[in-house]
Amino acid sequence: MVLGVDQNSVLEAAFGILFRGGWVLAPIFILGWFGWFLMLERYGYYFMLRGKSSAAFWHTLKKKGEDAAFDKLSRRPYGYFYALVKDVREHRNEGPVAVRNAMEATRHRISINLSKSLKTISTCAALAPMMGLLGTVSGMVHTFETIQLFGFGNPVLLADGISEALLTTQAGLLVAFPLMLAYNYLSSCVAKVEDLAWSEALKFESYVFASQEEK
Repeated sequence: MVLGVDQNSVLEAAFGILFRGGWVLAPIFILGWFGWFLMLERYGYYFMLRGKSSAAFWHTLKKKGEDAAFDKLSRRPYGYFYALVKDVREHRNEGPVAVRNAMEATRHRISINLSKSLKTISTCAALAPMMGLLGTVSGMVHTFETIQLFGFGNPVLLADGISEALLTTQAGLLVAFPLMLAYNYLSSCVAKVEDLAWSEALKFESYVFASQEEK
């Protein structure tokens, strides 16, 4: 029973804040949820593409050979490095140009998939404080209308408009700051994964064709 009362009181408090913040607070709330939904989905895709460590691949390659290293790498067949290594192995008999073309195509495809929704996330982070500013203006207009109708005699009526202005400003900033920080961190992680996977794949490409020349 106590748990039910606590849940009801939390919901009542949340709806009370939502109503005090005026009509602008609802879009800010929706914008925040939408931005974080996209952010979590992008983080999941990033961790999937990170795949197996390239260092472990090279360690196995030196000890057990190329096939064993690729088999170990293919246990997580969604990694960026795995996709590029697979291109090298599949097109090695067609020559260096065919291998590089296949790698470039895979790089372009994965790069597009990695950057997908990132612009939308940054737009959500940029829009949130602007909508908070809109709520501030709306709250001040509400305050001035109250002053025009009732004067300065009733501070309770004035507090409604001021509360609307401050709540929306605060909500917009609370949505924008963490979302932008998470976006910047994810963008840097994506760039590191792309650079590392590509450089390691080029290294493997050189190893494959050097091995063929030795034979």
